[in-house]
This record gives sequence, structure tokens and C-alpha cells, in this order.
Amino acid sequence: MTMSSESYAASLAQLLTDTVGQLPVTTVPLTRAVGRQLAADLVTQHPSPRFDNSQMDGYGIGYANLAGGRFRVGPDVPAGTDPAEIYHYGVNGYGHDTAVPIMTGAKIPDDVVAIIPVEQAEPAAFVDVGDYVYLPSVDVGRFIRKTGSDMQAGTLLASEGAVIDAALVATAASQGIAELPVRARPRIGVIAGGDEVVSSNTPAAAKIFDANTPLVRSLAQTHGLDIVATGATTDDLRDFRSVLDGIIRDHNPDLILTSGGISEGKYEVVRQLLERLDTSWVGKIHQQPGGPQGYGVYGSTPIIAVPGNPVSTLVSMRILVLPAIWQAFEVGTRPVKIQARINSSVTGIQGKTQYRRAVVGLHGTEVIAQLQGAAGSHLLAQAVGANALLEIPPMARIQPGQPVTAHLFADTNWDARIDPVPAVTSAQLETHVPDSHPGEHRRALVIVASTRAAAGVYEDDAGPQLVEWLESKGYDTQQALVVADHELATTMEKVVAGDYGPLPDVLITSGGTGVSPTDQTVEVISEYIDQPMPNVMTSVLLEGLKSTPSAALSRGIAGLIGTTFVVTLPGSLGGVADGISVLDELIDHIVEQVRGKDHSR
Repeated sequence: MTMSSESYAASLAQLLTDTVGQLPVTTVPLTRAVGRQLAADLVTQHPSPRFDNSQMDGYGIGYANLAGGRFRVGPDVPAGTDPAEIYHYGVNGYGHDTAVPIMTGAKIPDDVVAIIPVEQAEPAAFVDVGDYVYLPSVDVGRFIRKTGSDMQAGTLLASEGAVIDAALVATAASQGIAELPVRARPRIGVIAGGDEVVSSNTPAAAKIFDANTPLVRSLAQTHGLDIVATGATTDDLRDFRSVLDGIIRDHNPDLILTSGGISEGKYEVVRQLLERLDTSWVGKIHQQPGGPQGYGVYGSTPIIAVPGNPVSTLVSMRILVLPAIWQAFEVGTRPVKIQARINSSVTGIQGKTQYRRAVVGLHGTEVIAQLQGAAGSHLLAQAVGANALLEIPPMARIQPGQPVTAHLFADTNWDARIDPVPAVTSAQLETHVPDSHPGEHRRALVIVASTRAAAGVYEDDAGPQLVEWLESKGYDTQQALVVADHELATTMEKVVAGDYGPLPDVLITSGGTGVSPTDQTVEVISEYIDQPMPNVMTSVLLEGLKSTPSAALSRGIAGLIGTTFVVTLPGSLGGVADGISVLDELIDHIVEQVRGKDHSR
């Protein structure tokens, strides 16, 4: 069984609801309350303001003096001083012609009914007690803040579930409230690893540094969640169980989140454990990257397992785990998705929703989405600066100016540099799923991955050989694209985006299939493969072994990208000849099957 991202996130939410249940209520000081959710209605205990007070620095006068005139100045009433201690019998008791110097925020003395700003007095300054001042006429209540004018006692400030912001903290403080009841956050334990991962910062042969634990910690922090423990495991199931048991025993987390060990390999310890549990699910969802997923209940602790490639972890956290936690508990930061206009073209893949890193920002008043980096799940550095994931539906052909769904990260800002949407025709704005095979017309594309050939060190012969063969088979084929090894990923992005026209029926690459550090073809193409066809490459291998043992060094792959058959051949003329020899009998058969037609018998 496979699921969409949305339905799988709902399954995770149900898992958390069933196993963790309702989180307890706790209290936190005001200084740590921002961003938390109230666990109860917050009601005022006192009116605000708590007493009538002055809105201005000025002179207070009584009813008899509203018409203005010459008045004798009484003692000052500073803010924070009880005026009854100064005017024991009210202002009138001091004298009916008294003007009271009163400061902003000070409590209004008895008998004062209006305030005249000091700058409207003559002289326009405070004078000594006993001196005289001239004041203009004024209306009753002028510049007096009345008791309860902001809120009365018993006023509902915020309802249960409301997110606490700075204004609510300030209002609570003005009520003498020192702490607030909030919903507890789930206590999360994180386990990452595998034999290839090291947690230290010392390089080691065949090892990689742990990027996923800091990644998950950072996402949890920006989305308002608590990580209470972390751990690392090897590819040994007993070691994984030991780490898991230790975190549960010492920290009692509400859930465990693992990264890695969930795919189809021989050493996938997380998968091995989940498959042994009574309550579990392991499989793939219709999502790229981050297809392999799993969950289970270990004892009474739920485990959510995401794949280990860093970008797959990033996508899984934002699209699946964070929404599930919100659905189950309504704590942390609510995941937000918006509509934005994309400023470039992009093509979806077959059978899966693709989530692409992007920057979303404002260009004028318009919300624009701009793709960032290639689609590879290992290209973590290309995620730096991305503030959203764009949702690309299966096989959708999206043109500049069309709307896309952008899943924002909690720390998204809007001041990123964004290119405007280029001018497009109305025809380009029509959303459609491409027909790569109009009528009987068949197209093919050849890409040669060779840094030296691209630099002109030598002339490429493999590309013309493949083009000539494809044209002899009746395929419309342009001149081969010759690119440096490190440019193949960008070239594939353009191919899938439609920059070279509709996706072809056949895509053949030559070069970059060996074991040299610069050989990247297999890694780049494998990110796009929807349906592998390993027997095709086995046939090419067997053909090559007839003439040379070095044919075994090729790591080529074959399969389908949507409805496009793709095969990666070696860069040598002999390797290309071996591929042509095998494909000559297969290629038309494959294309017909992909089109859903019967093949000739």
C-alpha cells in the first residue's frame, strides 16, 4: 500500500493521538511564554487602567475652572504618587482656583475633571507652587484615561489554544500575572546514524558527518518543539535497540524520531525493528524526495522513521512530521502553506508529488516562488537559504506565472531577492499535463557527460554515434548535448523542466558511469528514476564482457522517468557499441509498452 503525503501525515497524527493522547498542562514564566498555546482561557482580574489617570503632562482643573482663566498652581502629582497624600481633601479643599501640575500616567486627584497640556498654558511650562498660570477653556474629560477604558475586570483576554504573543505577555504582566498555563510540548527523542555516520568532527575514511541530528534540532527549534534526547546507532540491530531503550529509560520521550535505516538495503536497522513490531507500517509514499517511510509502536512509545538523505529528512520533517504533530497536539508552530506565482518552468515526475526547495518572497506586492538548487536528495548545500518547499504535482507542466503551493518554514522571511515572473503568453499560462507522444512521432535525446570533451580537449565521438543510430531507428534526435560532469545535474533539471522541449521518448547518456570521483551520471539520473529496469543494464554488461573485463566497472542504470525510457551508457566507443547492440532489439518494444500499445510478435 502506498499513500499520498497528506494521507500519510494524517496516519502519523492518528498514531500520536492513539499512543500519546492529550498532552498535560504546564505553566511557564511570561519570559518563556511567547509562541506557546494557552491551555485555558485568560480572564482579567483588574480593570485597565486600574484608575483614572492623565494622558498628558499638564494642568488638572475642576468643574468651576473649565472656562479657563488665571489660576494658582498647587503641588505636583507625579506618576506613581497617590494624590490623596498631597490633596487630603481634594483639589477644591486646596482652593477653588487651583491648577494641579500632573504628569502622564499619574492618578487623577479628586475634583479634577480635565487636563490641559502644559504647552497650551501661559507660560508654556510648569511653574513653582503658588505662582500663577493662564489656561484656555477645556471640555470635561479631556486627556483623562478612564478606569477600565481598555478592559474591565472579567474581560476575556485570550481563549484556550490561542498563541501567546508579545502583546498578550504585556497585558498579562499589566494584570500582575507572572506565569501562564500552556499546553505541554511533546518530548521528542532523535536517533540518527548508520555505520557510515560519525558524530565527531574528525574526518574518517568512508564516513560522513552527522547532519541530520542538527537539522532536526534546528527545525524543532524554529517550529517550537522540544528535543529532549539524541542518540546515534550503527547498522547493528542490537545496538539500535540499546540506544532506543536507553533514551526511553532515561528521558521518557513522548515519541522517537529516527533518520536513516528505512530503505531497502541489507543493513536497514530501523526497518528491521519496525517489521518485528505488532503495530507498524513500512513502505513508500507518493513523494519525492523522502519516499521510504515508516512508523511503529515500541512498547508504548511511538516511532516515526524518515529516510536518511539530508534533503529527504528535511522534506519529511516539513511535509509529514511537523503537520502530524500539529494535527495531534496543536502545539508548536502551525505549518503554513500559501499560493505563490513561480518565476520559472518546472515539470513534475510520474506517480509522485515532488517537493522542491525554493525561496518565496515579495516582488512589489506579489508573492513569487523561485526554485533553488537541483532536485537531488543529497544536495544539502543547495538548500541553504531556502524558506519553502514547492509542491509539484505528478507530471504537471508548470510554466512561469502559474500558481504553485508553497509550504513555508516557520522562520520564513520576506526580504529575499526574487526575480520577477517573466512575460508569458496566455497559452503558456494554461496548466496541462504534457503529452510526450503526439501521434506516432518519436523523440530521443542524447547527453554526453565528459568534462574534457566539454572543454574541447578532445572531440566527442560517442554522441554522434548514438544520434546516428537513433535517427536510423526513426527517432527525431537533435545534436548530442556535451556537458561537463559537474554540469549534468543542471542539464537534467532543464530537461525535466522542458527547456529542451517536451520530455523525449528515449534519453540516453554516455559517460560518467565509472568509479572516478568525477563520475556523477548514475547519482544524478537515479534521482529521477521512477521505475528501474535493471535487466537492461545486465544485458549491456554481458555484451561488454564478451570483449573486455573492464565492462564490469560500469555502474550504469536504466529505467523510466515518467514515460521516458532512460539508459546510462559508458563513455567509451566500445561501451556505446555494446549498448546499441542490446538496445537495437529492445528500444522500440520499450517505447510501445510505455505508450500502452501491443508490441509486434
